[in-house]
Amino acid sequence: MSFLGVEQKKGAGDILDGRLTVYARVDLDLSDILSSKHPIASMVNNGLLVVQGNYREQSNLRDFLKSEMGLSLEEGLSEFLEKLDGLESALDPDKLREKMENIGDIQEFIPTPAKIVPFGTEEEILKEEGDVYYTGEFRNVANANLSVNSFPIIYQARFREQEIVHLRDEIETLISQVENNEMPETFSEASGGGIEDKVFKELLPYLLYSRKEKGAFDKAQKKFRSFLNATQFQEDVNRIVAILERPGDLATRDYKLLELHGKRIVATGTEQYEKVDQITREIVDTSAGPEES
Repeated sequence: MSFLGVEQKKGAGDILDGRLTVYARVDLDLSDILSSKHPIASMVNNGLLVVQGNYREQSNLRDFLKSEMGLSLEEGLSEFLEKLDGLESALDPDKLREKMENIGDIQEFIPTPAKIVPFGTEEEILKEEGDVYYTGEFRNVANANLSVNSFPIIYQARFREQEIVHLRDEIETLISQVENNEMPETFSEASGGGIEDKVFKELLPYLLYSRKEKGAFDKAQKKFRSFLNATQFQEDVNRIVAILERPGDLATRDYKLLELHGKRIVATGTEQYEKVDQITREIVDTSAGPEES
């Protein structure tokens, strides 16, 4: 597969894995690299410039900062502002900070960054899990950098679309199962494997899908409560339903809480009590944090 000189070296064609490695060859002498003042030149290793992105686990800038730098979005932006030095003082600092603080509102439109990773040989690159692409050979390191950092943007866009189609298919399958009464009736019937799939791929998606239509939501909620009809799940079940019953669109924090309560249900049902304690702390922290849209 080749487009504009970009060649897929590993992967299943149009079915994207979500884990991406992109590399280019840079035709530069070692002396040229050493004499270059640009930091990108120092990232070239054995004539290879390589970036990686994990779009399975990182959906936005917030995920990237947390995973790769251990920072929240707010901490990452604050660090960025501190590095602006003279530029910030040349602008209106208050307006600039306000715009940066509001970046959470538009982060869906901001590409998730890829990170530069050193590799010694092409053979090492091809051993990486996921999809591997080669953008070609360049004599200019800046052009090589453009190629390996621009490709992940269109890749993650296509991967996100693939996920949407996949989710839509799962929802349609789920609706068919519910209508035909094919789902397990209780949590205990699903134990022994597949509990996490039942919660995250069937029950929660159907609740989310139906939340704006009362009849469908009541039916989904009844199925949800029937499946998790045990005392140990009731707090999480009630909180999930309460979040989904709120009018209007859900905020980012709401989605995070839905995920955490779902994880606590699974951990409780599978008796992973250390995990339950950890997730409970995350729920408390998330509930106390600032609301994001």
